[in-house]
Amino acid sequence: MSGFDNEVVVITGAGGGIGRAVAQRFARRRAIVIAADLDKQRAVETAETITAFGGDATPYAVDVADAAAMETFAEDVHAEFGTPRVLVNNACYTTAGPFLEHTMADWERLMGVNVWGLVHGSTYFGRQMADSGRGGRIINVTSVAAFAPIPLSTPYCTTKAAAQMLTEGLRLEFAGTGVGVTAVCPALVHTGIYDNDDADTEQTAAAARTLSISALAQRYVAHSPDNIARTIVRVASRNPAVVPTPIEARALYLATRVSPGGARLAARVLHPDRLTALRARLTRPGALSRIDDYLARKLENRPGPERNQ
Repeated sequence: MSGFDNEVVVITGAGGGIGRAVAQRFARRRAIVIAADLDKQRAVETAETITAFGGDATPYAVDVADAAAMETFAEDVHAEFGTPRVLVNNACYTTAGPFLEHTMADWERLMGVNVWGLVHGSTYFGRQMADSGRGGRIINVTSVAAFAPIPLSTPYCTTKAAAQMLTEGLRLEFAGTGVGVTAVCPALVHTGIYDNDDADTEQTAAAARTLSISALAQRYVAHSPDNIARTIVRVASRNPAVVPTPIEARALYLATRVSPGGARLAARVLHPDRLTALRARLTRPGALSRIDDYLARKLENRPGPERNQ
């Protein structure tokens, strides 16, 4: 697949972050973009950013976790636009916190969006691609959480690991049909793991400080959604199996392959509670207060870029 002129590209979770950036990049390559999101208004806003520069985009509202809704969505797209050339399964749901504090409803929503959403999209649009005889590309946006354990994110990591294996299985299933399947694994972003109304004053301050440091790291170190989108559009023209991105994600992917035990040890060492306690032991209270003031000023004065999903 060398170009996207007048090719139909379906993107879920297109209401912001990576999804919106992917939609914009495909539109600039003259694709016919179908911007789908759970929130219709956000999908409309994405489409408006595309039509503003002369691109072609149509917004849709759909819950990827709803099998019937996704089947209808696929049928509607096929009836109006034909068979998509590219499907980007980007919609994602995240939570964070101790495993025992997650409810069954949390698990059902995580599985519904992060796993069943990929199953639904790949089933209904994948069948269209295979039956068309032209093939196509299915790109599943997973995460480094698919192969590296993240503290306080067991349910999320579990669904991403399932999504990763689903992608690799689909790649085998679709082999010979002309339908390529790729997993794009972006580096993780901060999801706000501290939210404890019962914390005492010292714990609350430590939690806030950790969140501030994470926010600054996201602002000055993390890559923008457009960087991930650039990778997704590039791999849509090819057919790689697994694409960790950016470079730190590739390094982590390699590290987990070389030393899985080392990755698990790193996850234990990097547990937020341990890092916060260590910092408190090594830093005087007065210095911590000055750090808090500095972080507050930096976060107030220097707004950062929007991140994905």
